[in-house]
Amino acid sequence: MNRLSGSMITQQMYTRERRGVYRSTEGFDTVAKSESLDNNFVKKILHPFCLYDAPAELTARGEKDEELYPAALHLFHTESNETVIGESRYLAADFTGQRSAFFAHNFVVPPIRSEEIVEGYGSWLHAGFARSYEGEPGGTLPELESIPVATRELDVPSDPRSVLSGLGFTEELFKALLQAVMLSVAGKKKIYVTLDVPISELSQRAVRLTEVLFAALPYDFRRRLGVITYAKEPQSRKYIHLTFVEKGSLRPGDRNIEKDYIFDLAGARFLNTDFGESRQIYADLAWKTLVEKGGSLRDFAKFADSLLLGESTERKLSLALYNELAVFYEIEQGNEALYTDNKNAILSGLLSYLKPEGKLDSRVRLNDMFLERFDREYDLIRKKGIPSVEILEQFKAYYALPGHNYRVKIIDYFINGMLNCQSGGREDVLAAAYGIIESDAELSEAFFKKVLSQSLFRRALFEPYLESRLAAAAGTADILRLVGHFGRSLPEVLQQAAVRDTFKEYLLEKLQRELEPVAAVTAVHEAVQQAEKQRRRGGVYPEALSVMEELGTVADRFLLNRISLDELTMEQLLEISFLRYRDTADWQPPLDAIAKRKANALRAAYRWFGEESPDEEIFAGLTPRELDDVQLLGARWLKEARSLEPFDRLPLAFYHSSEREGGPLDYDALLDLVVRKAGNDKETVYRFLDWSQHSWLFASSGKKLWPNYKRAVLRYFLKSDREAFKNREFRKTHLDTATPAMQTVYNEARAQLASPLARWVSRSRFQILISGSILGIILIAAVILLSQLGGRGKDTAAPVASPSPLPAVTGQAAVAAPVSVRLIGGGNNGGDTGTGGNAEGGAGSGEAGKKNGVKLLFSFTDAAECSAFKPERIGVESASGVTDYEVKATVSSCQVAAGAGVEGDAKGEAGAGADGGAKAEAGAGVDGDAKGEAGAGVDGDADSGAAASPAAAGTPPSRVYEVTVELSAGAKLAAGDMITAGRYSLKLAADPGSAPEATATAAPSAEPSASASPEADTDAE
Repeated sequence: MNRLSGSMITQQMYTRERRGVYRSTEGFDTVAKSESLDNNFVKKILHPFCLYDAPAELTARGEKDEELYPAALHLFHTESNETVIGESRYLAADFTGQRSAFFAHNFVVPPIRSEEIVEGYGSWLHAGFARSYEGEPGGTLPELESIPVATRELDVPSDPRSVLSGLGFTEELFKALLQAVMLSVAGKKKIYVTLDVPISELSQRAVRLTEVLFAALPYDFRRRLGVITYAKEPQSRKYIHLTFVEKGSLRPGDRNIEKDYIFDLAGARFLNTDFGESRQIYADLAWKTLVEKGGSLRDFAKFADSLLLGESTERKLSLALYNELAVFYEIEQGNEALYTDNKNAILSGLLSYLKPEGKLDSRVRLNDMFLERFDREYDLIRKKGIPSVEILEQFKAYYALPGHNYRVKIIDYFINGMLNCQSGGREDVLAAAYGIIESDAELSEAFFKKVLSQSLFRRALFEPYLESRLAAAAGTADILRLVGHFGRSLPEVLQQAAVRDTFKEYLLEKLQRELEPVAAVTAVHEAVQQAEKQRRRGGVYPEALSVMEELGTVADRFLLNRISLDELTMEQLLEISFLRYRDTADWQPPLDAIAKRKANALRAAYRWFGEESPDEEIFAGLTPRELDDVQLLGARWLKEARSLEPFDRLPLAFYHSSEREGGPLDYDALLDLVVRKAGNDKETVYRFLDWSQHSWLFASSGKKLWPNYKRAVLRYFLKSDREAFKNREFRKTHLDTATPAMQTVYNEARAQLASPLARWVSRSRFQILISGSILGIILIAAVILLSQLGGRGKDTAAPVASPSPLPAVTGQAAVAAPVSVRLIGGGNNGGDTGTGGNAEGGAGSGEAGKKNGVKLLFSFTDAAECSAFKPERIGVESASGVTDYEVKATVSSCQVAAGAGVEGDAKGEAGAGADGGAKAEAGAGVDGDAKGEAGAGVDGDADSGAAASPAAAGTPPSRVYEVTVELSAGAKLAAGDMITAGRYSLKLAADPGSAPEATATAAPSAEPSASASPEADTDAE
């Protein structure tokens, strides 16, 4: 060989010398090596294996004979694929002659020649190693073309059977060792073996056993196995799987080796060598072949190696894989029983090697084996045999492989086998066969095309198949999927009228069983729509889509007949597909009278509840009976609905016709439904009234409601909502914003709800105005006259004044209370009841009553307390509860005395003088506000007290300071209420000028006067 090719075998020798290649002093070192051998390789790979521990048995007796010490042969493979074959031998004396040593000799086979071990392992295991180095230390060794082979001893048996029996290996023990070696090479566990032989023969006998193991191993294990034929103690070493050790070194309980494979033949102890009871086919084959005379596993090894080209290392080292290949090999060699016992596993295993691309051609032996099995199975079918489902699965898988010409034969196998199942009553196998065929589109298409090409096959296999598939369909979706399946694989089948009719019959049968027919038919249409989308993308054939559309029509007709209007829900109605696109005239064949009536009603109902803002046009063309049907349906849904809003759909349930006298709707029934559904929520009724006034169904014109609707609205207020017009929010939100037509009805309703007096005032408005004017003139004249008479002398009686906040005087000086409070006028508490005044007060000016709030007069005897009194809120505790009011304004009079003169101050006490305060209200208006004043005094101030003049009593009055407080609008107070203002809690005194039972309030009267027109009503408020 060419030395430059890198194919030469290099050498290295190692022992104890005066100096070596890597050291200049005496000691163990490499003493010679081939020049091309890498120094790092020598130091890192070879040196760790250059060692020798003498057997304890020999050292114990001080044995000096070198020949009795076993040589330690090692063979291993590195990561870079070099193979090392070496031997370490005991030396009784080193170069000094004074101490023992050892000599190691290694051959290094380059990666390019590592494959030689596959066949040449025997020569390598019997390499001729040097026993010593005779040259100068540090010398160079030649590179070799081949490893020298030592002469074998003639007295040592070489055939495997003799070697194994001589060492005490039984069949089971050898199989266990073989499997342990294969598992060790594939994994991480080590194998330790002791042989029951003399120590001097250990290495030699270990080499023989290793040679037998190499012969029994597949090629990939031969390429990787590492072995040492002698070691003093079990020790895990890199690259080494199998180690032979001295007897007695495998001690029980040694935790360093308890997980490894232990074969202690000397001590008859075996650990981790039980590989289960299942049959190990490869081990059986190896044993059977090795013990036969002239037997060899070479053919199997080549067979296996050819099948595993390109496979991963993990797969190549799988024991299970070699068990499988051993079965194939034995079947190929004629052991047919292995196939008969497990047909499915054999065929499946063969397919696993044939499925990868191109393997049909490269694995010819396995392909031939599979086709031979197929031919045997076909012969059984020809003899009326029943095919196995598992076998059918395997032949289906082979059918899908490219590059073979057995497809026609496989189709024939399926047809004949299924006919045998049918005649033999094996419906289970027949059904499974159909399922297998359906699972492969290519096989299904070829099978059914051949079946349909012959009438015998069609009647025997296709028609029963279609019936069985449709009968087994769980629902309508499965039937449509089957249509799609045939559309892809056998579109010509769907062109046959009998097939289409069969699909329709089974669809109706499935729909009859559906608990939710509307949902089921909706699903049918969704499937049809999906198929239409797929057809545009080329996913569904036209034949399949045509059948699906026919099935959709059948489903619609079924649903139309099945639906009960009395049980139909709105949700179901809106799901019905044919209502969206199919008019009554579109049904083919045409509908009968009953179905047509139902279809028209459903169509109108769909428009009613499916469209936005429906109107009476949806009823166009309906017969009176159809109109009744749809209105009964809609009315039921409206009654069941949680809310009536939006109101657009509501009137249609009560529609009669546009020519109906008094209005097109049944307004009484309509409002009854609205009131009933609204319950206590009157605002819903008001919103309905607001909405209705803008629809022609309720208003015949902009200024007039339909008479029947007007009557229904009046009936509602008189019967169900008499307090509506007393509600400020109602008047502001609904009454004031109503159209003129609704305003008229509201005014009429309010007039009918008013009190008798208010209704009389409304009817006699002009007469009251004239009478009031005359009465006002008389009163003014009377006041002027009394004022003149009072000024003529002291004996003339003064007008009756309002009581003072001070205590009454009884023949002695009056003593004022520290703090007191009373109601005062200002449009809040009435005087005398004037003509046209309301029940709570005088007939004062209506405008004053609206603008002013309730006023309280706080009187103090201390000027400082008066000045400090500036409340922001006033609390009122009355019989109806506690209320808190905001203070609108305060006016203080803490610097002026409440004197009693002829000239009364505007905010002081109104004495008996002729000139009272300027705030008195003297009008007796016809439309006076409920809170207006109707003072009848001469010049009495409405905001003043009417205390008797102290001078008249002959006692000087105490000095009084006052604060007038005006509360916010809406405040309601009555004499006797407890007033809380700041730190004061006072009992409210009545206004001396008010009616005894008057109650002050800033709100309008709760009972408005009746009026004949909206303008009059507005003034009354």
